[in-house]
Amino acid sequence: GGGGRGGHEKRTAADAERKTLAYENAVLRQVIERMGGKTPRKYVDEANERDREEERERRRREAEAATKAREELDAADRELGALRKELAEAKGKLATTTAAATAAAAKSKSGQKEGGKSKQGRRGGGGNVVVDDRISHSSFEIGDVGLFMPTGLTMMKGGKRTYLAFHTNCPHRYLSTDNIEGTPDYVLGRIIYQEELYAGPMGTDSNPYGLHVGTKFWVLTVEMLNVPI
Repeated sequence: GGGGRGGHEKRTAADAERKTLAYENAVLRQVIERMGGKTPRKYVDEANERDREEERERRRREAEAATKAREELDAADRELGALRKELAEAKGKLATTTAAATAAAAKSKSGQKEGGKSKQGRRGGGGNVVVDDRISHSSFEIGDVGLFMPTGLTMMKGGKRTYLAFHTNCPHRYLSTDNIEGTPDYVLGRIIYQEELYAGPMGTDSNPYGLHVGTKFWVLTVEMLNVPI
């Protein structure tokens, strides 16, 4: 009889403890909900979801960056290919033109001697005029021979092509429009006059070549030299 009573008391105590714990848990849940809190499991689930969302966003940004990089690289490759082609064409044209220009300069000098005419050029140590028949590229003075190539730009007035002197570290030497007739592949001439100017506002007559404001440039007038074909 004593053992039965002892077992019954233990079960009763255990039931009372379970009910107490259930009651306390219920009270705690109500307090948490009233305070706007969430259960620990929900906090963990939301944190995991945020991590997954951040990972998805990171991968999306990486994919976009990789796509943009590939597009920029492809565009750069195309531009480089076009520049290489233009350079090869320019080198070929320059080689042909230089040979023809040398012959033209020699012919021009011979014609000057036969006609008894003199050309203005550099003065030598004795004060005599020295005419140089070589194509100038590192400096441009009266009497020099210049080779002018089309730039692809068109003048705002008159619609004539723009021609720039072939040069080495001597930029912004442009051929006067008075010397441009038609659309020749190049112009060869002896410089007889050059005007020094400064670029004004973009889109105005004082800046016909689209230079940065304040850039120094020169407009060269030449005596045309015929190049044998």
